[in-house]
Amino acid sequence: MVPVSEAMEAERRAPNLVSISVAPTTEVIQRRYYDLPGTMELMRLLWLEAVVDGVEFQNMAEWDNQEPPRDERDRRLVAWKASEKYTIAEIAALLQEAELPVLSVHANRDVGACLCTGLEEDVQRGRRLIHEALSLAQAVQAPVCVFHLWDTWREDFDWSVAEGILREMPDQYPGVKASVENVPTNLAGRTPFELVRRFEWITLDLWWAALYDELDRFESVKDRIVNIHLRGRLEAGEWVLEDAPFGFYEALDTVKYKWGYTGPLTMEPAGVRDGDWESLLAAMATLKAHEMRTAT
Repeated sequence: MVPVSEAMEAERRAPNLVSISVAPTTEVIQRRYYDLPGTMELMRLLWLEAVVDGVEFQNMAEWDNQEPPRDERDRRLVAWKASEKYTIAEIAALLQEAELPVLSVHANRDVGACLCTGLEEDVQRGRRLIHEALSLAQAVQAPVCVFHLWDTWREDFDWSVAEGILREMPDQYPGVKASVENVPTNLAGRTPFELVRRFEWITLDLWWAALYDELDRFESVKDRIVNIHLRGRLEAGEWVLEDAPFGFYEALDTVKYKWGYTGPLTMEPAGVRDGDWESLLAAMATLKAHEMRTAT
């Protein structure tokens, strides 16, 4: 029998699954972020290049035929009008047919905006969007579903509404962890960490943690972190985290080796453009190469 200490060390040094958020990355193959066939094509290409173990699939508001996106509404209204519309069942069927690993589903980003207005019709829409995201995650066997649970711009809202609704959901979707991301907040007297710490499962976005300079605070809830969003822009085949109190690979070392985080690492590329394909592949390869180099 392997001693407990050795087993724990082996787990600590095990490679994390490397994922990528496909929505902000489709530009690299000249497809729009709301182009679902383009998203599927990008997933397939990345899988064939063996630089990812799976993807984070974002349920885009542009695909919802009931109303335009509320998050960044002015910018996305044109996209919503141009986009094809899909039901959750149709999206699930396409992902199932592709047979590519979906490590996490990101819910429609309008969830928080709907739950924080105080209007019953908006709250019910937010509830529907939560159900849709969890049902999609369950259908494609994604273990994590990520939520933006509050309106990032609203300065005053009844926090108990969003908190109560999410807490009632997970039992209906066994096998899926409903995870709250530390997105920015303008709620008086609160930081993102102080909001997400109230939940069972957390998605840690390193850029938002850098913006609020509270990465170290998340160590206290490290056992509840089930997904980490890595942010960075491409520079010579590597990732760079700008305007942050720590470097990209420094933060990776912190969560992986200091905290012992063993869950998925989800890359959210910034500013990827057509012509960046080779640079993107090289940068994605650094995630696993960096782990192996640090572990030895």
